Amino acid sequence: MFKPQRILELIENNKLTKKAFCDKVEISEQTLANVLRGSDIGSKKLERIAILFGVSMDYFFENEISTHPNIGHSINGNGNNISGDIRLNECQREIEHLKELLSEKERTIQILLKKN
Repeated sequence: MFKPQRILELIENNKLTKKAFCDKVEISEQTLANVLRGSDIGSKKLERIAILFGVSMDYFFENEISTHPNIGHSINGNGNNISGDIRLNECQREIEHLKELLSEKERTIQILLKKN
């Protein structure tokens, strides 16, 4: 969920006037007022705001942090809540297996290079 209050907090924390802020991100003061009252804001405008303050765009949205023990390989929803069906220990085993394969391939490459 979009949190327009975070824009206002950034404006105040950076000691900007609303007019100065609007000039910097190229929006009208009316647009800012509408957004602060809950109107939608376009992604390009939001991106300009994020760049100005050096924050990611998802800073302006409610993030749900899951402490689920799974490490997901699929993303559901808006990307802030990630879920999947691979457990951590399965991922670690897969990483070890891939490291072994990589090592074997490197050994094969070295053998082939020595033959030439």
